[in-house]
Amino acid sequence: MGGPHGRPSVSSRSMRRVVWLSFIGFFAAFLHGFAENPALENVQRHPDSFEANHLAGEYLIATKKYSLALPYLEKAWKIDSANYTNGYDLALTYFETGATQKSREIVQALIKREDKADLHNLLGDVEESEGHVNEAAREYETAARLDPSEKNVFDLGSDLLKHRAFAAALKVFQFGVQRYVSSARLRVGLGVARYSLGEYDAAVETLCEAVDLDPNDTKALDFLGRMYDISPQYADEVTKRLARFAALYPANSKANYYYAISLRKRNSGADLKTAQHPAETYLLKAVKLQPNFADAHFELGLLYEDESRESEAIHQYRQAINFQPDLAKAHYHLARLYQKRGQTTLAAEEFEILKTLKANP
Repeated sequence: MGGPHGRPSVSSRSMRRVVWLSFIGFFAAFLHGFAENPALENVQRHPDSFEANHLAGEYLIATKKYSLALPYLEKAWKIDSANYTNGYDLALTYFETGATQKSREIVQALIKREDKADLHNLLGDVEESEGHVNEAAREYETAARLDPSEKNVFDLGSDLLKHRAFAAALKVFQFGVQRYVSSARLRVGLGVARYSLGEYDAAVETLCEAVDLDPNDTKALDFLGRMYDISPQYADEVTKRLARFAALYPANSKANYYYAISLRKRNSGADLKTAQHPAETYLLKAVKLQPNFADAHFELGLLYEDESRESEAIHQYRQAINFQPDLAKAHYHLARLYQKRGQTTLAAEEFEILKTLKANP
């Protein structure tokens, strides 16, 4: 029953407080259950147990907390250095925390006991991180030979691409897509290898296949987006895929940007006008999502310049330069527009900047 003036009585308020505190206590306990993990609790109770330390380390690796995992894995290694799984976890954790020499030592010790592909693949990562190109390639190749898994084949092909061994990479990825016909990332690698060798139509076709295999994988986005005008034969196909990316990832600035570019590039002359409005919409969305997207600002400038919206074009070019001062093409277009408008001093300043950029590439 309420107290004077309709306020809750003291006993009523006290009861509500008890209920509220009980709820808070329950909620805190609920959250605490998620905050703690049995593996971490167990190692506190059994600090000298190999299994407890190993499982705590594995749990922290799974959550990518490598620095926290390290002391548990090191302790487990001291207790039982013959355990392969813990040794691999420790080598991986050393690598992830930048202790590459320690990682190498653990891997090499394990290889002497068990010559496994996973160890050679990890050793390839170690050598690559230290700039040992030939050693890394040898380890990746050994891993792929011992176990031609999708990962090992992909890592070998990627390493060859990175070091411009394009013909060898092409062979590796061709083998990979024949063995793993549903692998989107192997097809991306094959597409990049073909592009690097000048096989542009085949490259675009392969990347389109990669998108079809896994529309949710955005790895092909950058490559397809940059290839919209290298293969006229597949231009419409590329635009269709980029449209799909823009629909799947409306909050991705690059998805919106590349689709807008493809809309503009696939049209010319009178047809360009039909592409301008949607292209502008997607470009504006790209710079809204990523305000420092210099290339998107530059493309907006080109679009506005095409439509004789000179003031808006100048603003976008200046925005592009603001975020990327060495963007020569923006300085060039800006200089031309200033010159056209009779703003000779500003034009001269932009042309001077262009000279400096060309002299210091």
